[in-house]
Amino acid sequence: MISSAQTTERYPPIGDYAIIGDCRSAALVSCEGSLDWLCWPQFDSPSIFASLLDAEQGGRFSLQPTDPFRTERHYLPGTNVLETVFHTDSGSVALRDVMTVASEEYKQDALVPEHEILREIEGLAGTVEVEIHYEPRPDYARRTVSLKQRGRLGVWCRAGRAALVLHSDAPLDISSDKRSASSTIRVLAGERRFLSLTWSDDGPAVVPALGASARARLEQSVEWWQEWSNRSTYKGPYREAVERSLLALKLMCFAPSGAVIAAPTTSLPEKIGGVRNWDYRYCWLRDASYTVRALLELGYEEEAEAYCGWLLHATRLTWPELQVVYDVYGKARLPEDELDHLEGYAGSRPVRIGNGAHDQIQLDVYGEVLDAIFRLVNGPDFFDRDTV
Repeated sequence: MISSAQTTERYPPIGDYAIIGDCRSAALVSCEGSLDWLCWPQFDSPSIFASLLDAEQGGRFSLQPTDPFRTERHYLPGTNVLETVFHTDSGSVALRDVMTVASEEYKQDALVPEHEILREIEGLAGTVEVEIHYEPRPDYARRTVSLKQRGRLGVWCRAGRAALVLHSDAPLDISSDKRSASSTIRVLAGERRFLSLTWSDDGPAVVPALGASARARLEQSVEWWQEWSNRSTYKGPYREAVERSLLALKLMCFAPSGAVIAAPTTSLPEKIGGVRNWDYRYCWLRDASYTVRALLELGYEEEAEAYCGWLLHATRLTWPELQVVYDVYGKARLPEDELDHLEGYAGSRPVRIGNGAHDQIQLDVYGEVLDAIFRLVNGPDFFDRDTV
Protein backbone atom coordinates (compact mmCIF):
# COMPACT_ATOMS: atom_id res chain seq x y z
CA MET A 1 0.00 0.00 0.00
CA ILE A 2 1.26 3.49 -0.90
CA SER A 3 0.86 6.08 1.84
CA SER A 4 -0.47 9.59 1.15
CA ALA A 5 3.00 10.98 1.93
CA GLN A 6 4.57 8.66 -0.66
CA THR A 7 1.94 9.69 -3.19
CA THR A 8 2.66 13.39 -2.67
CA GLU A 9 6.42 12.81 -3.03
CA ARG A 10 5.91 11.46 -6.55
CA TYR A 11 4.46 14.79 -7.73
CA PRO A 12 6.48 18.00 -8.09
CA PRO A 13 4.87 21.06 -6.48
CA ILE A 14 2.47 22.71 -8.93
CA GLY A 15 4.50 25.91 -8.66
CA ASP A 16 7.58 24.11 -9.99
CA TYR A 17 6.04 23.73 -13.43
CA ALA A 18 6.70 26.11 -16.31
CA ILE A 19 4.48 26.55 -19.35
CA ILE A 20 5.26 26.62 -23.05
CA GLY A 21 2.74 27.00 -25.89
CA ASP A 22 1.86 28.22 -29.37
CA CYS A 23 -1.49 29.99 -28.78
CA ARG A 24 -3.33 26.81 -29.70
CA SER A 25 -2.22 24.40 -27.00
CA ALA A 26 0.17 24.32 -24.07
CA ALA A 27 2.54 22.01 -22.19
CA LEU A 28 3.93 21.97 -18.65
CA VAL A 29 7.59 21.17 -17.94
CA SER A 30 8.85 20.29 -14.47
CA CYS A 31 12.00 21.78 -12.98
CA GLU A 32 13.65 18.39 -13.59
CA GLY A 33 13.10 18.55 -17.35
CA SER A 34 10.05 16.32 -17.56
CA LEU A 35 7.22 17.28 -19.90
CA ASP A 36 4.31 16.10 -17.75
CA TRP A 37 1.26 17.69 -19.42
CA LEU A 38 0.38 18.19 -23.08
CA CYS A 39 -2.91 18.27 -24.96
CA TRP A 40 -2.91 18.35 -28.77
CA PRO A 41 -4.17 19.77 -31.07
CA GLN A 42 -5.89 22.35 -28.82
CA PHE A 43 -6.15 23.25 -25.14
CA ASP A 44 -9.17 21.03 -24.37
CA SER A 45 -8.10 18.07 -26.50
CA PRO A 46 -7.31 14.73 -24.83
CA SER A 47 -3.84 14.61 -23.31
CA ILE A 48 -0.70 13.11 -24.84
CA PHE A 49 1.25 13.29 -21.56
CA ALA A 50 -0.57 13.43 -18.22
CA SER A 51 1.83 12.31 -15.49
CA LEU A 52 0.74 15.57 -13.84
CA LEU A 53 -2.45 13.66 -13.00
CA ASP A 54 -1.04 10.15 -12.68
CA ALA A 55 2.68 9.66 -12.08
CA GLU A 56 2.56 6.00 -13.12
CA GLN A 57 0.08 5.82 -16.00
CA GLY A 58 -0.15 9.35 -17.37
CA GLY A 59 2.93 9.41 -19.60
CA ARG A 60 5.83 11.86 -19.87
CA PHE A 61 8.75 13.01 -22.01
CA SER A 62 11.79 13.61 -19.83
CA LEU A 63 15.37 14.75 -20.38
CA GLN A 64 17.73 14.93 -17.41
CA PRO A 65 21.30 14.07 -16.37
CA THR A 66 21.93 10.57 -15.06
CA ASP A 67 24.10 11.97 -12.23
CA PRO A 68 22.80 14.07 -9.33
CA PHE A 69 22.11 17.61 -10.45
CA ARG A 70 20.79 21.00 -9.46
CA THR A 71 18.83 23.25 -11.80
CA GLU A 72 18.11 26.87 -12.50
CA ARG A 73 15.43 28.08 -14.90
CA HIS A 74 14.28 31.15 -16.74
CA TYR A 75 12.57 32.19 -19.96
CA LEU A 76 14.70 33.74 -22.66
CA PRO A 77 14.10 37.52 -22.43
CA GLY A 78 10.76 38.64 -23.85
CA THR A 79 9.72 35.11 -24.86
CA ASN A 80 7.94 31.93 -23.81
CA VAL A 81 11.04 29.87 -24.65
CA LEU A 82 12.03 28.01 -21.48
CA GLU A 83 15.66 27.36 -20.54
CA THR A 84 16.61 24.88 -17.81
CA VAL A 85 20.29 24.62 -16.86
CA PHE A 86 21.45 21.38 -15.22
CA HIS A 87 24.65 21.46 -13.14
CA THR A 88 26.43 18.23 -12.26
CA ASP A 89 29.90 17.43 -10.89
CA SER A 90 31.06 16.57 -14.42
CA GLY A 91 29.68 19.63 -16.21
CA SER A 92 26.53 21.51 -17.16
CA VAL A 93 24.00 21.52 -19.98
CA ALA A 94 21.13 23.79 -21.00
CA LEU A 95 17.76 22.40 -22.07
CA ARG A 96 15.62 24.79 -24.14
CA ASP A 97 11.97 23.95 -24.65
CA VAL A 98 9.69 25.69 -27.13
CA MET A 99 6.43 25.02 -28.90
CA THR A 100 7.58 26.48 -32.20
CA VAL A 101 5.75 29.48 -33.67
CA ALA A 102 6.09 31.41 -36.92
CA SER A 103 4.33 34.18 -38.80
CA GLU A 104 1.45 33.37 -41.13
CA GLU A 105 3.51 34.77 -44.02
CA TYR A 106 6.29 32.28 -43.30
CA LYS A 107 3.81 29.38 -43.12
CA GLN A 108 2.54 30.22 -46.61
CA ASP A 109 5.97 29.59 -48.12
CA ALA A 110 7.35 26.76 -45.98
CA LEU A 111 6.43 23.24 -44.92
CA VAL A 112 5.83 23.33 -41.18
CA PRO A 113 4.32 20.71 -38.86
CA GLU A 114 0.84 21.35 -37.49
CA HIS A 115 2.28 21.32 -33.97
CA GLU A 116 5.86 20.92 -32.74
CA ILE A 117 7.68 20.86 -29.43
CA LEU A 118 11.39 21.37 -30.00
CA ARG A 119 13.85 20.45 -27.27
CA GLU A 120 17.46 21.60 -27.64
CA ILE A 121 20.26 20.33 -25.38
CA GLU A 122 23.44 22.41 -25.40
CA GLY A 123 26.63 21.46 -23.59
CA LEU A 124 27.90 24.39 -21.53
CA ALA A 125 30.85 22.89 -19.65
CA GLY A 126 32.52 19.51 -19.26
CA THR A 127 30.64 16.38 -20.27
CA VAL A 128 27.19 15.42 -19.05
CA GLU A 129 25.40 12.11 -19.55
CA VAL A 130 21.72 12.76 -20.32
CA GLU A 131 18.90 10.24 -20.16
CA ILE A 132 15.96 10.57 -22.56
CA HIS A 133 12.69 8.85 -21.75
CA TYR A 134 9.65 9.07 -24.04
CA GLU A 135 6.35 7.61 -22.87
CA PRO A 136 3.32 8.91 -24.78
CA ARG A 137 -0.10 7.98 -23.41
CA PRO A 138 -2.76 9.46 -25.76
CA ASP A 139 -6.36 10.13 -24.81
CA TYR A 140 -5.76 10.53 -21.08
CA ALA A 141 -3.86 7.20 -21.10
CA ARG A 142 -6.92 5.35 -22.39
CA ARG A 143 -5.41 4.32 -25.75
CA THR A 144 -2.99 1.45 -26.28
CA VAL A 145 0.34 2.73 -27.62
CA SER A 146 2.50 0.88 -30.12
CA LEU A 147 5.68 2.75 -31.04
CA LYS A 148 7.32 2.09 -34.40
CA GLN A 149 10.90 2.88 -35.35
CA ARG A 150 11.05 4.42 -38.83
CA GLY A 151 14.73 5.23 -39.04
CA ARG A 152 15.47 8.74 -40.21
CA LEU A 153 11.74 9.57 -39.93
CA GLY A 154 11.78 9.00 -36.17
CA VAL A 155 9.60 7.05 -33.74
CA TRP A 156 5.92 7.01 -34.70
CA CYS A 157 2.67 6.13 -32.99
CA ARG A 158 -1.01 6.87 -33.47
CA ALA A 159 -2.94 9.31 -31.31
CA GLY A 160 -6.50 8.89 -32.48
CA ARG A 161 -6.51 9.85 -36.17
CA ALA A 162 -3.21 11.74 -35.85
CA ALA A 163 0.42 10.74 -36.19
CA LEU A 164 2.67 11.53 -33.24
CA VAL A 165 6.33 11.58 -34.26
CA LEU A 166 9.48 11.94 -32.17
CA HIS A 167 12.44 12.84 -34.37
CA SER A 168 15.80 12.79 -32.62
CA ASP A 169 19.47 13.04 -33.54
CA ALA A 170 20.12 10.50 -30.76
CA PRO A 171 19.22 6.85 -31.42
CA LEU A 172 16.14 5.80 -29.44
CA ASP A 173 15.57 2.24 -28.24
CA ILE A 174 11.96 1.10 -28.14
CA SER A 175 10.99 -1.05 -25.16
CA SER A 176 9.93 -4.66 -25.66
CA ASP A 177 6.27 -3.79 -25.04
CA LYS A 178 6.51 -0.92 -27.60
CA ARG A 179 5.05 1.53 -25.07
CA SER A 180 8.12 3.69 -24.49
CA ALA A 181 11.47 4.67 -25.96
CA SER A 182 14.70 5.77 -24.29
CA SER A 183 18.31 6.67 -24.86
CA THR A 184 21.37 7.82 -22.95
CA ILE A 185 23.70 10.32 -24.62
CA ARG A 186 26.87 12.17 -23.66
CA VAL A 187 26.79 15.91 -24.34
CA LEU A 188 30.10 17.75 -24.55
CA ALA A 189 30.66 21.47 -24.05
CA GLY A 190 29.72 23.33 -27.24
CA GLU A 191 27.65 20.44 -28.60
CA ARG A 192 23.95 20.79 -29.49
CA ARG A 193 21.44 17.94 -29.73
CA PHE A 194 17.79 18.19 -30.81
CA LEU A 195 14.54 16.32 -30.30
CA SER A 196 11.41 17.30 -32.21
CA LEU A 197 7.95 16.03 -31.24
CA THR A 198 5.26 16.69 -33.84
CA TRP A 199 1.54 16.12 -34.32
CA SER A 200 -0.03 15.70 -37.76
CA ASP A 201 -3.71 15.17 -38.41
CA ASP A 202 -4.70 17.26 -41.42
CA GLY A 203 -2.84 16.50 -44.64
CA PRO A 204 0.62 14.97 -45.14
CA ALA A 205 2.75 14.69 -42.01
CA VAL A 206 5.73 17.04 -41.90
CA VAL A 207 8.82 15.70 -40.11
CA PRO A 208 11.03 18.77 -39.75
CA ALA A 209 14.79 18.55 -40.08
CA LEU A 210 17.09 18.78 -37.07
CA GLY A 211 20.53 20.37 -36.79
CA ALA A 212 20.82 23.84 -38.29
CA SER A 213 17.17 23.79 -39.35
CA ALA A 214 16.03 23.08 -35.77
CA ARG A 215 18.23 25.88 -34.43
CA ALA A 216 16.70 28.23 -37.01
CA ARG A 217 13.16 27.30 -35.86
CA LEU A 218 14.11 27.97 -32.26
CA GLU A 219 15.62 31.35 -33.14
CA GLN A 220 12.57 32.18 -35.25
CA SER A 221 10.33 31.41 -32.28
CA VAL A 222 12.45 33.64 -30.04
CA GLU A 223 12.13 36.49 -32.56
CA TRP A 224 8.37 35.97 -32.87
CA TRP A 225 7.83 36.21 -29.11
CA GLN A 226 10.19 39.16 -28.70
CA GLU A 227 8.47 41.05 -31.49
CA TRP A 228 5.13 40.44 -29.77
CA SER A 229 6.30 41.45 -26.29
CA ASN A 230 7.99 44.58 -27.66
CA ARG A 231 4.57 45.87 -28.72
CA SER A 232 3.72 46.53 -25.07
CA THR A 233 3.11 50.19 -24.28
CA TYR A 234 3.58 49.74 -20.53
CA LYS A 235 6.08 52.22 -19.02
CA GLY A 236 5.35 51.85 -15.28
CA PRO A 237 7.05 50.02 -12.38
CA TYR A 238 7.71 46.27 -12.27
CA ARG A 239 7.93 46.18 -16.05
CA GLU A 240 9.58 42.73 -16.10
CA ALA A 241 6.75 41.22 -14.01
CA VAL A 242 4.10 42.91 -16.16
CA GLU A 243 5.79 41.62 -19.32
CA ARG A 244 5.89 38.08 -17.93
CA SER A 245 2.19 38.29 -17.04
CA LEU A 246 1.42 39.50 -20.57
CA LEU A 247 3.36 36.60 -22.08
CA ALA A 248 1.44 34.17 -19.86
CA LEU A 249 -1.86 35.77 -20.92
CA LYS A 250 -0.87 35.43 -24.58
CA LEU A 251 -0.32 31.71 -24.01
CA MET A 252 -3.95 31.47 -22.88
CA CYS A 253 -5.19 33.00 -26.16
CA PHE A 254 -6.53 30.56 -28.75
CA ALA A 255 -5.40 32.17 -31.99
CA PRO A 256 -7.88 30.58 -34.44
CA SER A 257 -10.92 32.06 -32.65
CA GLY A 258 -9.60 34.78 -30.34
CA ALA A 259 -10.89 33.01 -27.21
CA VAL A 260 -8.98 33.27 -23.93
CA ILE A 261 -9.03 30.20 -21.70
CA ALA A 262 -8.91 30.24 -17.89
CA ALA A 263 -6.05 27.70 -17.58
CA PRO A 264 -4.33 25.02 -19.70
CA THR A 265 -4.97 22.19 -17.22
CA THR A 266 -7.71 20.13 -15.67
CA SER A 267 -8.21 18.72 -12.18
CA LEU A 268 -5.41 20.45 -10.30
CA PRO A 269 -6.85 20.49 -6.77
CA GLU A 270 -7.88 23.50 -4.74
CA LYS A 271 -6.57 21.50 -1.78
CA ILE A 272 -4.35 18.39 -1.91
CA GLY A 273 -6.61 15.37 -1.49
CA GLY A 274 -9.73 17.46 -1.98
CA VAL A 275 -12.49 17.00 -4.54
CA ARG A 276 -12.73 20.55 -5.95
CA ASN A 277 -10.78 19.59 -9.06
CA TRP A 278 -12.23 21.24 -12.16
CA ASP A 279 -11.45 21.42 -15.85
CA TYR A 280 -10.47 25.02 -16.58
CA ARG A 281 -9.48 24.65 -20.25
CA TYR A 282 -12.47 26.75 -21.30
CA CYS A 283 -13.56 30.38 -21.49
CA TRP A 284 -15.54 32.03 -18.67
CA LEU A 285 -17.50 35.18 -19.50
CA ARG A 286 -16.91 36.51 -15.98
CA ASP A 287 -13.26 37.10 -16.95
CA ALA A 288 -14.10 39.14 -20.05
CA SER A 289 -14.02 42.71 -18.75
CA TYR A 290 -10.68 42.42 -16.93
CA THR A 291 -9.07 40.59 -19.84
CA VAL A 292 -10.09 43.19 -22.42
CA ARG A 293 -9.06 46.02 -20.11
CA ALA A 294 -5.58 44.52 -19.58
CA LEU A 295 -5.02 43.95 -23.30
CA LEU A 296 -6.18 47.42 -24.34
CA GLU A 297 -4.29 49.34 -21.67
CA LEU A 298 -1.04 47.58 -22.53
CA GLY A 299 -1.26 48.14 -26.28
CA TYR A 300 -2.70 44.85 -27.56
CA GLU A 301 -5.77 46.06 -29.41
CA GLU A 302 -5.58 43.22 -31.96
CA GLU A 303 -5.93 40.56 -29.23
CA ALA A 304 -8.69 42.55 -27.51
CA GLU A 305 -10.65 42.81 -30.76
CA ALA A 306 -10.20 39.10 -31.45
CA TYR A 307 -11.41 38.22 -27.97
CA CYS A 308 -14.46 40.48 -28.28
CA GLY A 309 -15.16 38.93 -31.66
CA TRP A 310 -15.20 35.53 -29.99
CA LEU A 311 -17.45 36.90 -27.22
CA LEU A 312 -20.01 38.17 -29.73
CA HIS A 313 -19.90 34.94 -31.72
CA ALA A 314 -20.23 32.64 -28.68
CA THR A 315 -23.04 34.59 -27.03
CA ARG A 316 -24.93 34.87 -30.32
CA LEU A 317 -25.04 31.07 -30.43
CA THR A 318 -26.99 30.96 -27.14
CA TRP A 319 -28.90 34.26 -27.49
CA PRO A 320 -30.85 35.52 -25.58
CA GLU A 321 -29.32 33.50 -22.72
CA LEU A 322 -25.66 33.84 -21.85
CA GLN A 323 -23.88 30.72 -20.65
CA VAL A 324 -21.31 30.87 -17.86
CA VAL A 325 -18.64 29.06 -19.86
CA TYR A 326 -17.94 28.14 -23.50
CA ASP A 327 -15.23 26.27 -25.35
CA VAL A 328 -12.69 27.95 -27.65
CA TYR A 329 -15.07 27.86 -30.62
CA GLY A 330 -18.16 28.94 -28.70
CA LYS A 331 -19.65 25.53 -28.00
CA ALA A 332 -21.97 25.93 -25.02
CA ARG A 333 -22.46 22.36 -23.77
CA LEU A 334 -19.43 20.85 -22.04
CA PRO A 335 -20.63 17.57 -20.52
CA GLU A 336 -18.59 16.65 -17.47
CA ASP A 337 -17.05 13.20 -17.02
CA GLU A 338 -14.73 11.58 -14.49
CA LEU A 339 -11.61 9.60 -15.42
CA ASP A 340 -11.60 6.94 -12.73
CA HIS A 341 -8.45 5.23 -14.04
CA LEU A 342 -6.25 8.25 -13.21
CA GLU A 343 -4.91 8.75 -9.69
CA GLY A 344 -5.17 12.55 -9.75
CA TYR A 345 -2.48 15.05 -8.79
CA ALA A 346 -0.93 13.77 -5.53
CA GLY A 347 -3.94 11.48 -5.11
CA SER A 348 -6.54 14.26 -5.50
CA ARG A 349 -9.59 12.72 -7.13
CA PRO A 350 -11.75 12.82 -9.12
CA VAL A 351 -10.05 13.73 -12.37
CA ARG A 352 -12.59 15.59 -14.49
CA ILE A 353 -12.92 16.55 -18.14
CA GLY A 354 -15.64 18.88 -19.34
CA ASN A 355 -17.32 21.31 -16.99
CA GLY A 356 -20.82 21.16 -15.58
CA ALA A 357 -20.80 24.92 -14.91
CA HIS A 358 -22.34 25.36 -18.37
CA ASP A 359 -25.69 24.57 -16.68
CA GLN A 360 -25.33 27.26 -14.01
CA ILE A 361 -27.01 30.66 -14.02
CA GLN A 362 -24.76 33.61 -13.16
CA LEU A 363 -26.41 36.94 -13.96
CA ASP A 364 -23.19 38.95 -13.59
CA VAL A 365 -21.92 37.62 -16.93
CA TYR A 366 -24.22 40.06 -18.77
CA GLY A 367 -22.44 42.99 -17.16
CA GLU A 368 -19.00 41.51 -17.85
CA VAL A 369 -19.72 41.11 -21.55
CA LEU A 370 -21.28 44.56 -21.91
CA ASP A 371 -18.37 46.21 -20.11
CA ALA A 372 -15.84 44.34 -22.26
CA ILE A 373 -17.53 45.45 -25.48
CA PHE A 374 -17.99 49.01 -24.18
CA ARG A 375 -14.24 49.28 -23.57
CA LEU A 376 -13.51 48.25 -27.14
CA VAL A 377 -16.12 50.28 -29.05
CA ASN A 378 -14.43 53.11 -30.93
CA GLY A 379 -17.22 54.50 -33.09
CA PRO A 380 -20.84 54.15 -34.25
CA ASP A 381 -19.89 51.88 -37.15
CA PHE A 382 -18.00 49.35 -35.04
CA PHE A 383 -20.82 46.76 -35.10
CA ASP A 384 -22.68 45.26 -38.01
CA ARG A 385 -26.50 45.35 -38.15
CA ASP A 386 -26.98 41.83 -36.74
CA THR A 387 -24.78 42.54 -33.70
CA VAL A 388 -26.57 45.81 -32.95
